[in-house]
Amino acid sequence: MSLRTHTKRVLTDIAGYLLIIAAGLTGWLPGPGGIPLAIAGLGLLSIHNKWAKDLREYVLANGGKFVQLIFPKHPVAQWAYDVVVIALFALSAYLGWKHAAIWQVSLAASAFFAATFIALMNRERLANFRQRKTKSKP
Repeated sequence: MSLRTHTKRVLTDIAGYLLIIAAGLTGWLPGPGGIPLAIAGLGLLSIHNKWAKDLREYVLANGGKFVQLIFPKHPVAQWAYDVVVIALFALSAYLGWKHAAIWQVSLAASAFFAATFIALMNRERLANFRQRKTKSKP
C-alpha cells in the first residue's frame, strides 16, 4: 500500500470518527441534531471498515421497522401522539411568547421541532404528503 493511499484511508477514517463525535455533541440541539452527522460519519467509515459497512446495511434494512415500532398504527396510540403534539406546540408557543430566559427559548425551539417530527411521522403523514406532492406534478 502506498503512502498516499494509506494517508487517504487514515484521513477518511479520522473524518468519519470526527463526524460521529460531532453528532454526539450536537445531538441535544433543536432540529435533526446529530443524526445526519452520524450517518455521514458512518458512511465515511464504511468505505474502509467492514464493521461500519455491516452496521450501515443493518440500519438501512431495519430502520423502517424501528419507525413502525415507535409509531404503531393502533388508533389509540395515534391519538395519544396527536395529544402530545398539541401539548408540545402549546408549550413552545407559551415559552416563545414568554421568552424570559435563553433556556426557555431553547426549550421552545426544541419542543417545536419535536412536535413537528412527531406530527409528520405519526400516521405516516410525511409519506402521504410526498404521495400528494408527486401526484400533483404534471
